[in-house]
Amino acid sequence: MIHRRHFTLAAAAGILPLWAQASTYPSQPVRAVVSNAAGTGTDITARFMAGQLAKRWGVPVFVENKAGAGGALGTDYVAKAPPDGTNILFSTGAHFGLPVLYDKLSFDAKADFTPVASFAQAPIVLFVPADSPFKTVKDVVDAAKKAPDSLSYASPGAGTSSHLAAVMMAHQAGILMQHVPYKSASQAALEVASGQAQLGFNGTGATLPLLQAGKIRMLAISSLKRSPSLPQVPTLDESGLKGYEFVTSILALVRAGTPAAIVDTIGAALTAAAGQPEFRELCKAQGLDVVIQGPAELKVSAPKEFDKWKQLVELAGLKPGG
Repeated sequence: MIHRRHFTLAAAAGILPLWAQASTYPSQPVRAVVSNAAGTGTDITARFMAGQLAKRWGVPVFVENKAGAGGALGTDYVAKAPPDGTNILFSTGAHFGLPVLYDKLSFDAKADFTPVASFAQAPIVLFVPADSPFKTVKDVVDAAKKAPDSLSYASPGAGTSSHLAAVMMAHQAGILMQHVPYKSASQAALEVASGQAQLGFNGTGATLPLLQAGKIRMLAISSLKRSPSLPQVPTLDESGLKGYEFVTSILALVRAGTPAAIVDTIGAALTAAAGQPEFRELCKAQGLDVVIQGPAELKVSAPKEFDKWKQLVELAGLKPGG
């Protein structure tokens, strides 16, 4: 029998067994580990969520960016953390591509994590310089068919969501294009805006400011439906590639083995925060779409994402490395 005084002291020392910690969670500060750089859509939404969790739980929730290696750096950190919910990983759908993009990971992206909530989706946009002769997706497809491999497109890097969205488009359209990878989303977007690249595939965070400045023109968006943030931009499905859809989720995960009660507590708090009007406005400003899933839904959808990313990476001809 655990004496009440001893139980309290043990809780303060953080040495309670996981089943007991679940009943008192959260009783200590929580760290929100962001696998992307500061200023990205993942980072901005994670900071909103951290603020909401702190208010709801009454404990500090610190945001810590651990970007690098395609998200593997922050993911590795949480994989080595205790499975007690005190470290929450905020990442993107690229998490599902880690097993096929890297062959020297010290963690298993599938077995070592439990998804707890997804709350936003980031579409990819196909865009061109403002003075480009390409006005529609059909213009691009026709030019590529007329002269295979003559068109080049910029992306934030090999294996990124933007690159794979382009690969998927080219495959469905039956065309060949040259991929020019850059080190960051902003660099790739600026290269297109300056005319150094003919086309670009990128997220909305890096492209919206250039669109607003009149430096680029968006030809299409990768979601199946038009984005509320960019209602004037047609989808690739509308543009002749029937059924085309590519979006990457922004989601939160915890270390596998975290008690179900803690997973449910985190999931409930995040999905509630995602339903607030303030979060919808935040996402709209970033070109993100609010799409909410909790632990139960992700238990079904996450395994399918691993399969989808595996197929796209193989289609791109990328070899595991890192």
